[in-house]
Amino acid sequence: MPVSGRLCGPCKLRLAFFSLTFLAAFLLPQMACGQGLELNGGWAYNSGNFGTNGFNVGAAWWFTKNVTIAANYDTGWDSTSLSLFQFTQIGAIAVHSHLQNFLVGPRIFFSTNWTDKHKLNPFAEVQIGGSHLNQEVSQVNMPTVSASETDFSWLLGGGVDYLFTPHWSARGNLDLLRTHFASEGQSHFRLVLGITYTFGSRQQSRQQGK
Repeated sequence: MPVSGRLCGPCKLRLAFFSLTFLAAFLLPQMACGQGLELNGGWAYNSGNFGTNGFNVGAAWWFTKNVTIAANYDTGWDSTSLSLFQFTQIGAIAVHSHLQNFLVGPRIFFSTNWTDKHKLNPFAEVQIGGSHLNQEVSQVNMPTVSASETDFSWLLGGGVDYLFTPHWSARGNLDLLRTHFASEGQSHFRLVLGITYTFGSRQQSRQQGK
């Protein structure tokens, strides 16, 4: 049973994410330069644990025209049946997984004359944080068994932005996510497709930086 007065693992991840988002929105504008605050959201997929699908939300602060510090929160679910012959004596067995990731780190953008011409902004990113996995195994006429754990995680990868306007862009991320549940390492393929909004003009910032 959880200890009274303590936050659960996923609650800690959410609290840390919203705390850093609040900090970026209200404190960092007085400390930094660049385009300013960015908000993003979209669909997220993580391989492993039968593959989880869900959504991603995040915030970032542009310190320069090429460097941001980003905070991201992913949450995804999967329900998988392990029994092909559900009419046997074993019956149907189902595994329900819920994976949450909270990660923070730098995102570095690159630009050339070619990418500027085609409104593309590729980037590389390295982030560290924590992940929480909850799994339940259920079987007909048997009690449900569940387990959960929160542990350290990190990712390495990159992606590209396509600029619709100086403020709106579409973003695709492709990363290697490394989790460490049950004192072992697990590698995940992470794909995020979403939309970003930057309060400052990215186009103007690039022109000024030339």
